[in-house]
Amino acid sequence: MVRSKRVFLTALTLFALVLCPLARAQDEPVVTLELPDEGPGEALGNWLYAELDGFRVRWNVLDVGGEQLEPVVAVTRSEPGRAGREVRAMRDLLREGGGIIYVVGPGDRHLRAARDFWGPTDVNLESADGGASSARWVEHPLTDGLEGIGAVTPEVNISGVGGSPLVRAGADTVAVAFDWGPLGRAVIIDEALLFDQLSTLSPRPSVRDSLMRAVKWASGREETTPAVQAPTAAPVGADDDERRDVAAPEHMVAALDLPTEGDEWPALRGALLEALKKAGLEIDQLRAEEGEPVITPVGLERAGLLVVGSGREQVHYTEPLAVARFFDRGGRMLFVSQARGPRQKRMIGFNQLLSQLRIAVSLGREGGQPELVPHPITEGLQATGEERVRDGAQIWTPTVDPMVRVRNRPVAATYQRGDGRLVIIDGELLLRHPRAERPWPVFREMLDRSIEWLLGEL
Repeated sequence: MVRSKRVFLTALTLFALVLCPLARAQDEPVVTLELPDEGPGEALGNWLYAELDGFRVRWNVLDVGGEQLEPVVAVTRSEPGRAGREVRAMRDLLREGGGIIYVVGPGDRHLRAARDFWGPTDVNLESADGGASSARWVEHPLTDGLEGIGAVTPEVNISGVGGSPLVRAGADTVAVAFDWGPLGRAVIIDEALLFDQLSTLSPRPSVRDSLMRAVKWASGREETTPAVQAPTAAPVGADDDERRDVAAPEHMVAALDLPTEGDEWPALRGALLEALKKAGLEIDQLRAEEGEPVITPVGLERAGLLVVGSGREQVHYTEPLAVARFFDRGGRMLFVSQARGPRQKRMIGFNQLLSQLRIAVSLGREGGQPELVPHPITEGLQATGEERVRDGAQIWTPTVDPMVRVRNRPVAATYQRGDGRLVIIDGELLLRHPRAERPWPVFREMLDRSIEWLLGEL
């Protein structure tokens, strides 16, 4: 009897020893390698499969309709011709709070595939300037203490709203981390950074640690503080000596770069024109031939106020510089964002025009009740408490002074540097909400007061 019990206990112990590792494996988060079975993609996948610790690593398990795994991170590459269902599966993973490590392969076909994949977001992918240069880490928790990289010949320049650069090569940014909060995380990498002539079967040694960190960060298991954050509750705009009063601009002319169609822009444009004329401003519509810049120093010579709406996917490379020069000379600017559905690409040019001021606006904010924030523009304004706004935009830069928040995200704000003044407003504040008979009066009044503040009358 005693012997039988001992045999039973021994068997039970052996069973437990086998079962415990299996149970731990079942608890480990899943990383799926959505990569090809040849070339650099295979080399990257083989190396990650062997090196990743603390994860269950699987090959191509998204959208297979078989094993019910729940990946937290997908590692993938810009494969031209990828099936639409696979793209949707990866976007769904990101939308549900997962992470993506996305490698952009070389050449125009890979660049187009990457643009197609990231099209619904505010990620910008452009061809690199070309030529080999020494790559360098940008200060970030994911790059802290890493060894030097060496020479890289970049293929793609990566940027976008909420992006924190990780690696630069010459004038190009070749690796960027994006943190969209509940919408997930992504790290986008130029493949030229990962492989060189001496490292073709696995990533070059100098970037291996960063890949490990990137996967852990994208999974949410390794928290870091991104370089670009939403503003905190307290206004952290310009220093007090920069918030000084300003005189009226030399010219009472408003130069306009506003859309005329789509996304309720006809109604929004009408509201802006009415407010500008009420303020006594002359209207000058900026125009240009195809391929030529719309906003130019010559076009702004007699302008006191520049009014821009989110209507263009592409801007000429000289336009952000023209905007910055205008602002630095004491120019006043009103930027209004408004884009819905597939026209989210409208935001690309809008953010490029603001890039020299290091200010960015992103879609994806949920609708809700707007909250007025103390500010010279909002002083004396009264909300009824019934105001609601639809899903829209938020401002992602901590150097602005918020005027209105929705779900604690700034949706209207100001920025001042010297005599230059800027107001940014989410267009949803100025449009009629589906549950209202007309636009909310408090925000139309805020628009009028914003123009007064820009003109030095507040």
